[in-house]
Amino acid sequence: MKQKTIIQVWGAQDRGKSGTIKIIREELIRFYINTSHTYSLPLPSGEISDVLICNGIKVGIESMGDYLWHWNLHDRLNAYILQHNCDIIICASRVYNDVSKHIEHLANTHNYRLLKVTNYRGEEFPFVQDELNQLSAQHLLNLVDQIITGRI
Repeated sequence: MKQKTIIQVWGAQDRGKSGTIKIIREELIRFYINTSHTYSLPLPSGEISDVLICNGIKVGIESMGDYLWHWNLHDRLNAYILQHNCDIIICASRVYNDVSKHIEHLANTHNYRLLKVTNYRGEEFPFVQDELNQLSAQHLLNLVDQIITGRI
C-alpha cells in the first residue's frame, strides 16, 4: 500500500450512497475470505460503522454521512484514524456539508489521500438504484483492492 486513503462516497440526499457502502462491506468480506472484524457498531436505520481487516489492512466503513453531530458521527470518523488506525476509510457524505468538510480536514491533518467518488445514479426508469449500487460497489471493490496491493 502506498499511502493511507479515505474514499469519500458523496452526493445529494437519497441517492444510494449508504446502500453502495453497505454492499461494498459485504463484497470486501466475500472477496477477502479471511476478513475479520475488529469493531462493529449497530446504528439506527440500518446504517453501518465497521472496521475490517483485509489481508492485514484495516478498512474503516461508515455509511452514515448526513450530519456530523448526529449519532456521534464526528467521534466515529475521528476514531477510524486515532483509535483504529485504519489504512483505508470508506465513508459517505453529502456534497457540501459539515461531514464533507470534516473528512477533508481529517485527510489533510493526518496525511491521508482523499478520493471523492460517486455511486452510479439513474433518475428514472429503466434504472433500478439497487442494481446501480451493486455495480458501484463492484467498482469500489476493485479500487480498494488496487489500493491494498499498492497499484494506486
